[in-house]
Parts: sequence; structure tokens; C-alpha cells
Amino acid sequence: MQKSSNLIRALVMAAALFASATASSQALAPLPPPAILAPPDYAAATDIDGANLGLQGTIVRLRAHQLSDRDLRAEIATLPPIRAKLAAALATLTPHLQDADLRLAQLGPAPAAGQPPEDPETAATRRALTSGRAAIDTEVKEAKLLTVEASQVDRTLSDRLRRNFSTRLWTRERSVLNPGLWADAATAAPGDIAQLLTHTEAEARLFARVMTKPQAWPAALFAAAVAFLLLGPARILLNKFAERHAGDKTAPTPFRRAGLAVALVLVAAVTPLAAGEVLRSALIDVGGLTNVFASTSGLFIRVVVFAMALEGLGRALLAPSRPAWRLAPMSDRLSARLASFPVLIGAASGISTLATGIGAALDMSVASTVATDYLAMLLELAAIGGALAVTSQARAARLAQADVTAPPASRPPWVLAALGVWITLIVSLGAMLFGYRVLAGFLLRETVWIGSVLAALFLLLNFVDEFFPAVMSPRGLVGRTIQTGLGLSSSTMEQIGVLLAGVARLLLLLAGWTAILLPFGASAGDLATRVTGSGVVIRFGQVSISPTAVAGAVALFLLGLVATRAVRRWVEGRYLPKTSLDAGLRTSVGAAVTYGGGAIAVLIAFAYLGLSFSQVALLASALSVGIGFGLQAIIGNFVSGLILLAERPVQVGDWIAIGDLEGDVRRINIRATEIEMMDKSKLIVPNSDLVSKTVRNVTHGGASGRVRIILRVDDSSDPALVREALLETITAHEGVLKDPPPAVYISDVKDGALEFTVFAYVASPRLVFRIKSELLFKIVPSLKARSIGLANSTPVVNVGMPDRPIEPAA
Repeated sequence: MQKSSNLIRALVMAAALFASATASSQALAPLPPPAILAPPDYAAATDIDGANLGLQGTIVRLRAHQLSDRDLRAEIATLPPIRAKLAAALATLTPHLQDADLRLAQLGPAPAAGQPPEDPETAATRRALTSGRAAIDTEVKEAKLLTVEASQVDRTLSDRLRRNFSTRLWTRERSVLNPGLWADAATAAPGDIAQLLTHTEAEARLFARVMTKPQAWPAALFAAAVAFLLLGPARILLNKFAERHAGDKTAPTPFRRAGLAVALVLVAAVTPLAAGEVLRSALIDVGGLTNVFASTSGLFIRVVVFAMALEGLGRALLAPSRPAWRLAPMSDRLSARLASFPVLIGAASGISTLATGIGAALDMSVASTVATDYLAMLLELAAIGGALAVTSQARAARLAQADVTAPPASRPPWVLAALGVWITLIVSLGAMLFGYRVLAGFLLRETVWIGSVLAALFLLLNFVDEFFPAVMSPRGLVGRTIQTGLGLSSSTMEQIGVLLAGVARLLLLLAGWTAILLPFGASAGDLATRVTGSGVVIRFGQVSISPTAVAGAVALFLLGLVATRAVRRWVEGRYLPKTSLDAGLRTSVGAAVTYGGGAIAVLIAFAYLGLSFSQVALLASALSVGIGFGLQAIIGNFVSGLILLAERPVQVGDWIAIGDLEGDVRRINIRATEIEMMDKSKLIVPNSDLVSKTVRNVTHGGASGRVRIILRVDDSSDPALVREALLETITAHEGVLKDPPPAVYISDVKDGALEFTVFAYVASPRLVFRIKSELLFKIVPSLKARSIGLANSTPVVNVGMPDRPIEPAA
């Protein structure tokens, strides 16, 4: 078998080298004899063999052993390198296979039976190419098969990991109120304490023995000194340095406030991490830690770093002693009351994690492990519940007092978040009462983690919102250098800064979402399946939809709508004001973001349901009759709204007239357009009316306004003097445009009066009424000052007298 494999490898590489040496020629060229072919290279075949061996080893271990979660994760980590080897082998062999096909195509088909035989040299070349191609094809098929097998093994390992977690998550143990649990824990406590003392004594003996070595003392003392400096003086000096360079403490800029908050969090997290790692690495290097203390020390460092980072995050956001530097929207009193809770929650969470890790490392009794977990979870639940209670009391007091100087009341997302945390705490307490210890710990741990991630995300979003516009500002060194080098305008630099902040926000949101889901691992999908799973399947023809899939699709759709709304709010509030676009085009851009985001949300929901375009068309065809008759007007208005946004005959801010009604366009929605009348009332007009009916857009295209004034003066007045007086008054008004110039015309002569029509142009149609009134206030006194009287506009009517010519008297 090995000899056959080597022969195949030789044929593979010989054919590959032969094909690659001649593939550049499109015409059939004389082929070199096999004797001058270079020795074969077995790299691709070796990668395939190595991947096969690694994959088969994973399969054997998976079948033969009951692997723990750590072992399963280790096996999953070996699969990406295997896939990489197979992908590299396929990338190497596939071009050789294509070259062999090309050479065989150049040779043409072999002579059929009864035809003259081909040249012996050509026949030998055909046989060599055919054999080499078959060998390469065998390797390619093996690599593809192993790739599929690796994916199947990955799914099997993940399923095993989920099953292990599900077994632990839904395993019922003794309740926290069970007296027998605490009695067993008290009975086992002396033995567990003795075991802890044994490990401690072993660590003390090892440390004392190691410290007798001359080279161990300097390293240990140096590490201890560095750790002390990092935790003490360095931490204080770094905080002072950040505060001193933040600038004015009474009126900080948003950028400096966010920058100082980030600096405080970094100092709080990095200093204990560096101190712990320096000390732990020094002790491991000199051999001063036992296996138990080496593993628990790493866990202890992680717990301390998380607690200190959470404390720094709370101090940066709340800033109880520096109200001007506070990022969290809350009052001074609430900030002071919440100042101690971040460190309490971090310490409680750390104690819970540390107790679990130490119990597993020391192999403590089951009763002691369960009792310790319950105590740590109760402490964690009390810390989280206390923070929520303080926040709820402050909000209730603020609503009761109706203090207008206090910050605004919590918005719905924060209210929903608080409600969700309360529900989680109640479920966790119920799980402990009914004996589901792992479920309660999972809920509490993930609550603290998600809250920490959201708080850090809030801080970083505030930072990037201020950092990139400040860096790209023409007033800064970097922005001024880029502006000078590229010749950009100041507005363009501001737009670039806002766009960079938007991209950074998007990346941070994706990173935050990943960080939230990261600790779930295999448990997230299993928990959702266990809680919402159902075997019921609804069928629409060939489409099968389960309630779980529908719930997930609806959740994704709503999440997409929320994200779309957030993106539109950012575009309209942050980016578009930095551009030179008018209000109408800004509204069109915002509406386009809404429609595009909604379409993407629908596609994501359909993809989650597993619906293809053909299945969507099937469902749409089933609903087409109802849409055609019942929703015809709504669909028509929706399409009309798209036309309005695309053609923009009517924009937000335009003054339009529909029949006898006129007003300003305030909003173009999906179904209708909102028009504000002159009396501030709202007129809701369907979009189809604006598309299909005659609409007068007074301000479309930046049209100027025209003032028209009709005056009747006595016919004894001098027309030239009247014209001169009118022009003098009109041109003196500052609101009248010089181009086109105003004009005065005699439009009629009748009833003993001269009728003059005056035209003047102003900057906007909205100014016509006001400027006309102002002109009349000046024209009338001006004419009277020149002894020009206005004609009586009341007509003379002869009542009861026959119409006959009046003859002269005799």
C-alpha cells in the first residue's frame, strides 16, 4: 500500500511539473521526454496525509473517551489548522489538474477503433498525462472529502459540548433552603480546610526551598518590588498624570472628558494585570509555585483584574466627585449612591468565580462546593439587586418631585434593560430555591458580563465620537497636516472625521456584540433551544416553519429595525449637518437608510427562516390576491413615497399648494406626507395625491418671490410723477432685489382713475406678504406727501334711471 502511494505521489508531481512547464504555450509544442522531468515535490500530498492523520486521531479520541469540556475545546482548536492544510493542498493541486486537462485537450481525443494509430511519442505523452491527471484527481477528491469530514467532526464536537453544558445546566441539585446541604457542608468543612492547609503548606515548603537558591532571591524581590510599584505609586501617578493633562476641571470639552474616562479605566485594568503577571511569571521561572497554586494564581489574577476594571469603569462613568466630568446621565446624588456598587459587584462576581475555580482545583467535597457557590451567588445577587434598587428609588423620587433641573427621565431602552435585569435576578433566585445551581450561576455571571460590556461600549462610543472629529479638525496638528497635504476644505475634513467616527462606532458595536456572545459559547444556542424549542412545524406548501424559527426571525427583524433607526439617527444628527446638502436631500438620505435597513432586516429574517427566493415568491404569490385588493392603496402610497424621494418634486421645507390648501412640507413618510398649515395645524396628504394630482410648489428650485401691488390714483395726477414716487420707495427697501429690477406700469384708465401695477422681486416667496405690507406702509404716505390722491374705488351706480343719451340744454 505504501509503495502504491509513493508511485501515485511520483506520478502526481511528474504530471504537475510537466503541465506547469508547458501551460504557457497555447499551441501544441514538442513535449520533453520523461527522462528530463524534475524530481516530484510531495508537499501537497504530505499536507493531505498530515491532515488525515490528525483528523483520524480526533475521531478515535472522540469515540474512545468521555472527553471533558476542556478536552473538547482543545480538539476543536486542532481543526482550523487541519482545514488550512487541506485548503493549501487544494490550492496547489487544482491548478495542476487544470493544466493537465488543458494539455489533454490540446492533444485532442485518442484515435477511435479502426482509425490509424497516433504517433508513439504522442501516445506515450497521452498515457503519462492521463495517469498523472488521475493521480492528481485522486488527491483532490481526498482533500475535499477530508474537508467535509473535518466539518462533520467540528459539528460533532460542538454538539457534544452543548450536551455537556445542557446536562449541567438542567441538572437539579439540592435547594439553597435544604438544611441537609448545609449540614453536609459543615460536616465536610474540616476535611476541605485540612486539604486547603495541606496544599498551602506544600506551597510554603516549595517556596522556602526555592528561595534558598542564590539566583531565586533577586528575581523574586525584583518582581515583588515591580508589583508593589505598579499597584501603588505607579497607579496613583498615572491617574494624576491623566487628570492633569485633561485640562480645565470646571468646564471640560467632551473629548477631554471621554479621554480621561478611558485613561482611568486603562490604568485600573492594566496595573493589576501587569503586577500579577510579573509576580506570577517570576515565581514560575524560579519554580516557586506548585501545580495547584500555578493554576489558581492565574484565575486569581483574572478575577482581580476584572474587579478592578469594573471599579475603574464605574469611577470613570459616575465621577461622583467631579460632576463636570461625568459621562453617565444622572444626578449628583444618584452618582454618589451608586459609586460603591461597581466594586461590590466586581468583587462579588470575582468571589463566585474564584470559589468555583478553587473548589475544582482542590477537589473539594460536593457539599462544600455547592454551598460555597450558593453563598457567592447570594452575595452577587445582593450586590446587583442593591444597585438596581438604588437606581429605581432615585428615578421614582425624581418623577414624584418633577424636578425640572434634574436630568431627563430614563428612556425606554434603559427601562427595558432594568426590567430585564430584575427578571433575571428573580429567575436566578427561583433557580437557587428549586436547586438549579448551575442555571442560577450562569444567569448571574452573564448578567454581570453583559452589563460590563455595555458600560465599556458606552464609554468607547463616547470616546470615538469625540476622538476622530477632534483629530481630523483643521485646528489640530494631524488635521491641519492632512488638509495641507491633500488640499481639502475644512468642511470635507469635518465630514471625514464624522465618517471615521461612524466606522469606529460600527466596529465597536460588532465587537461588543461578539464580546456579549463570547462567554455563552456552546450554551447560548442550547439555552434558547431548551427554552423555546418546539417540535411543531407549520407548512405552507413546500415551506416548513417552526415556532422557534419564527420567534428568532421576528427578534432579528426587530433588532434590524432598531439598528436601522440608530443608523438613521446618527446619519441625520451627526453626518448630514456637516455636509452642504439641503433639508430635502437630507430627508431623502434618511428615508433611504430606513428603507435599505428595513429591506436588509427582512432578508436576514428570511435567511434565518431558511427561505430561499423561490420560497419567498411562493409565499408572496399566496398573499398577492389579498394585497391586490385589500392593500392596494397602501402599496400605491408606498410606491409614490419612493417616487417622491427619488425625483424630489416635493421636499421637506417646501411651500406647496394643493387646491385651496397650502403649507410647508414637514415630513415625507412611507404612506403619507405631513404638511404644516399657516395656523400650525397638520395636513396629512397621501403620497399618491402628490404624484397624481396637480401640486404647486412655491419654493421649488429656490424660486424668488414676486410682489404685486395695484394702485388707483386720481386721473388728475401726473403719471410720470407717480411712477417716480413708486420706484423711489420700492428701490429704497432693503428686501427688494436689484436684479431683476422693480417695474411700474399703467395697467388701466377708467372711472376717473389711473391704475398702476407695481412688480418687485424678493429673495423668497415667503417674504412676499411681509414686504408688500412694508411697501404699502411707505407708498401711501409718500404719495400723499406729493399731493397725489388715491382714487375712490367705489363705483357710481344710477338706480331707476333709463339708459338714454343726455341731450344738451336748449
